[in-house]
Amino acid sequence: MLYIIGLGLKPKDISIEGLDALKNCEKNFLESYTSQYATGTPQELEVLIGKNLIELNRKQVEEEFKKEIEEAKTKNIALCIYGNPLNATTHLQVILDAKKLGVETKLIAGLSIFEYVAFTGLERYKFGKTTSIVFHEDGYEPESFYDAILENKSIGLHTLCLLDIKMNQNKMMSIRQGLSLLEMIEEKREKNILNESIIIGIAGMGSENQQVKAGTLEQIKEFNFSIFPQSLIVCGKLNEKEIEALKEICDLQ
Repeated sequence: MLYIIGLGLKPKDISIEGLDALKNCEKNFLESYTSQYATGTPQELEVLIGKNLIELNRKQVEEEFKKEIEEAKTKNIALCIYGNPLNATTHLQVILDAKKLGVETKLIAGLSIFEYVAFTGLERYKFGKTTSIVFHEDGYEPESFYDAILENKSIGLHTLCLLDIKMNQNKMMSIRQGLSLLEMIEEKREKNILNESIIIGIAGMGSENQQVKAGTLEQIKEFNFSIFPQSLIVCGKLNEKEIEALKEICDLQ
């Protein structure tokens, strides 16, 4: 059996089902390149399960994991994912590869940033397409994430913007960096969406020290978000209850 297990955003987020599976698996792998815990370490999870976790980088999961999938024909093997499995397409491919090889699989859900966006006071069903703001590099300067915000705004929906993570470079995008990229694109296109919107910064969600702050573009740029991972929300049309909630929960002035 191949288990794909969501770990949540901190060691104690893991479900009882996930914990039991890891204790019963002969090998437990941890995908370590798409994210990290908001608080705590993989070593804390190792203590909970009484076994070691074998960390894998992107190449080891995307190109070299078929040997472990084959091994799951006769053994219990687990691949652990921060947050919730299948939020990233790379993990879906592992499932598809296992199906093609005739390997039985089991998905075990975990908490992710998607569960925490409602903690801002925004209505969950009023979110449109989620997008990812990625670092610009030489020869690679996408703007599709800005298009997603425009599309959502045009129909009054909120946009959750996930911020780029490059664990192999020990590099995680901050809210301030994400907003700077959006501002650059907006200036180039002669738009003014950001200044017309309430923006929410969320950092270290799930941890005891999580930070949630709503405000104008300038207020969010000036706020000291000190915990990672970080994300931001560009609000669409807000109703009275949402505005009240943002004032109470997210310190909207």
